[in-house]
Amino acid sequence: MENETTTTESDPRHVLLRKKPLLWASVGVTQTLLTAGIVFGWASLLPILRDEGVDHSPQQFAKVFTAGAVGNYLSTLLFGMTMDGFGPRIAAVLASLLFGLGLLLCSYSEYFSCLLIGFGLLGFSGPGIQMPTLHLANLFPDGGGSALYMSSQAAAFDGGTIVFALVRLLFQFVGLSTPTFFRLYLIVPGSVLLTALLVWPDEVLETKNSEAGSEDTSSTRSPYVGGAASPYRSPRKGVTPSSGLVNAPLSTVLRHPSFWALATWVSIHILKLNFVVATINDQLDDAVDKDQAESLIDVFGGMLPFGFVALPLVAWLLNTSVNWIIQLANVVGLVYGAILVWFPSSKWLLTFVVFPAVATSRQMVYSTVFHQIGDVFGFSNYGVLLGITNILVSTFSMVQNPLVNWSENLQDYTSANSVLLTLTIPLFFVAFWSNPTSGKTKPKPQQKGKYVDEETALLPPMSRMQRSYSTAQ
Repeated sequence: MENETTTTESDPRHVLLRKKPLLWASVGVTQTLLTAGIVFGWASLLPILRDEGVDHSPQQFAKVFTAGAVGNYLSTLLFGMTMDGFGPRIAAVLASLLFGLGLLLCSYSEYFSCLLIGFGLLGFSGPGIQMPTLHLANLFPDGGGSALYMSSQAAAFDGGTIVFALVRLLFQFVGLSTPTFFRLYLIVPGSVLLTALLVWPDEVLETKNSEAGSEDTSSTRSPYVGGAASPYRSPRKGVTPSSGLVNAPLSTVLRHPSFWALATWVSIHILKLNFVVATINDQLDDAVDKDQAESLIDVFGGMLPFGFVALPLVAWLLNTSVNWIIQLANVVGLVYGAILVWFPSSKWLLTFVVFPAVATSRQMVYSTVFHQIGDVFGFSNYGVLLGITNILVSTFSMVQNPLVNWSENLQDYTSANSVLLTLTIPLFFVAFWSNPTSGKTKPKPQQKGKYVDEETALLPPMSRMQRSYSTAQ
């Protein structure tokens, strides 16, 4: 028992964290809220920049958002490697410095290159601030506490879009300018830097049992979330993933059509969602009068942070049938895409169908892909597969700028929306290749370290949080 205590308390920073778990967990969630996903609130920031006289073309503004979104996706692997090699403290220090530099550059938004690079850095460094806080789930040894923390991280990432929505309100009511905001907001990466230097450890927290030297027989647990049990894991009895793919060599997974079908499915959905976020201001300007457009933008910006409300439904559908959630996402994408093509000026359809659909779809899509990668392919290559998936997402996102250029040349977004709507239709068929475990109801004997156990078959479904993981082994 004495040895166990000594081992557990060998790192003084771990001791500090364990003394006040609720405090430091709250700090972790708050840092995620204020940094990790704020670039996806672009629709609220863009009208402010235009009202301030920032005279960039729609194509240039679209490039700015694309830089932030693609940076957000591509940072997964790099910050994962930093976490693996140097630990939470160094990763948080690096990310906070990059985030601060991004804010400083964005404060000179009248210069296109400054806004482009700055916003790209905000997107790139946000997940790097979130990642060093994920292992704090291990402050709570019981599955319920750790699961609640991970779910809060998921909500915080999506809720980050509220930052620019609040800036828009401050701009309208007290005249806060964007340069002033970006410079004042430097206090956020400054606080992250101080927390990293003074509190975050050089090694991730582990569960108390792990620190005491007890054997963890599961090779599928992420080192960043230790024994955290997910409230969204599938309880389906008797459904066992394909033994030929779970924890299979990376080369085997990359040769299997299921992985590429799943990655293509999420890439097309994210392309569509990002296109809406990047261009909704211009689409509304073309479809309705100026006052109504501004009102609708406020509604859209207010809805975006609350995409996490779909999590209970997503969890239930994942527990019931993965095919259902995949096809539901396709139906939702088809519906909001059709409205943008044929009824772009309908205030009611935009408010009650398109905006809620866009707000919740990202959560729905990423929750599904996080679940499926773990459930079908295991966790031995989980971080790498997520990284490859996000690289494909980024590649598809590059199509956004040509679509914007095309629409601006035509002075109409109907053609671009029609192309994206058409891309949704094949996804109903792609779904059948993305879920090879469908219909398997007979359990097979599980060997230690070879198959995914029921307790770790699903990490919490969280939008850009799982993107922060690197290779689990």
